Amino acid sequence: MVPDAFHWREHLPLTANGKIDKKALTALAAHPETADNYRAPRTATERRLAQAWARVLGVPAGRVGRRDHFFELGGTSLSAVKLAIALDRAVSLKDLTRHPVLADLAELLDGYREPHRGLLHTLVEPAGDPTGHLVCFPYAGGNAVNFQPVARALRTGGLAVHAVELPGHDLTADPEPFAAREDVVERVVTEITRRGLTKILLWGHSSGTAYALAAAQLLQARQVPVQQVYLSAQLPGDAAGRRAAADALTARTDAEIAKELSADGGYGALGDLDQQRAARAAAAYRHDALCAHHYFADLLDHPRGSG
Repeated sequence: MVPDAFHWREHLPLTANGKIDKKALTALAAHPETADNYRAPRTATERRLAQAWARVLGVPAGRVGRRDHFFELGGTSLSAVKLAIALDRAVSLKDLTRHPVLADLAELLDGYREPHRGLLHTLVEPAGDPTGHLVCFPYAGGNAVNFQPVARALRTGGLAVHAVELPGHDLTADPEPFAAREDVVERVVTEITRRGLTKILLWGHSSGTAYALAAAQLLQARQVPVQQVYLSAQLPGDAAGRRAAADALTARTDAEIAKELSADGGYGALGDLDQQRAARAAAAYRHDALCAHHYFADLLDHPRGSG
């Protein structure tokens, strides 16, 4: 009955709705704070990052080590945005997704690591040959960070887990234009083939299902086998319904969409963002949802001719 580890907390982590964040507590419990695995920050940049992580995650600064993983300490996409703001945007959401370990992120800031330019971010890579490569496409308005819990759950399964960061979705970076579905799929498929990934599995969540299906089609056309395509939280519906939903979404303003999403359990964190970033997140949601509506409407009208 004696706990394996103790975690000192000034305050219990809370969700956007003011409830105890059980996921954050579970993540802390999975990584005991002991003298054996704690490695103190060494450089000035590492110490600066440790202090910022501590403030954002609500943990004592002396407990954040150089080998700690931001998301395994309870970090979320919202706390990642807050961290970027706290660091005056010296890092972006993409940087943190790619380098979630404190020492690695410090090396990026100090110029010892090259910034990542592609859309495909590796979240988990097994030590040996992977049993397959899982490529994940996020839900409307989402980003690669959203798949960190999945990556942790699959860490010991032998799969390499990659997630797609859609252009224009990083709320911590300078605004950039959203990209058409065709452009995103082309870039992701090019990255997959250039890196020589094999045993491909694709996962699309909600609006991400349109990207996953289109990517599967393009990969097959380029003679790259796809083992499985997983479609989550998406029903095809009918073409007329899809187009009606697209028209209704087009008529809403960013502010209206942000308000609706804030009331949704899956997007409650939007309420913690400033008005400008919440509007950007709403615009990203609209863009992704419209991409999915138009893709599936065309596919339902022309099952054999859609690409």
